[in-house]
Amino acid sequence: MGRTSSEQSTTRQLRVLAEPTRRAVYDHVARQPLETDRDATAGAVGISRGLAAFHLDRLAEAGLLEVQYRRRSGRAGPGAGRPAKFYRRAADGVELSLPPRRYEAAARLMAQAIARAGGS
Repeated sequence: MGRTSSEQSTTRQLRVLAEPTRRAVYDHVARQPLETDRDATAGAVGISRGLAAFHLDRLAEAGLLEVQYRRRSGRAGPGAGRPAKFYRRAADGVELSLPPRRYEAAARLMAQAIARAGGS
């Protein structure tokens, strides 16, 4: 039986989180009540801003973080500068079950058992 896309996504997310520094970055972002940026994450985890950016972007690509762009200064228009990138934990989160739960198969088996018990 092949793996579902949900199982493949979870496996990919777990592989992304297996790297210790990336996991520390994810844990920092997940603990924040509001979104956080690269500078704050780098300082909290004790890594360079460039390395923080690398790990934050990998976590976002895996669907573990959500990204939002906004200007820090509140200014708008030409000359206001490029918007900063902010990160927050994705709403979906990560769910792991080993072995993967197969609720539909369990429901089918239960329905068959009930049908057999009612038929005798």
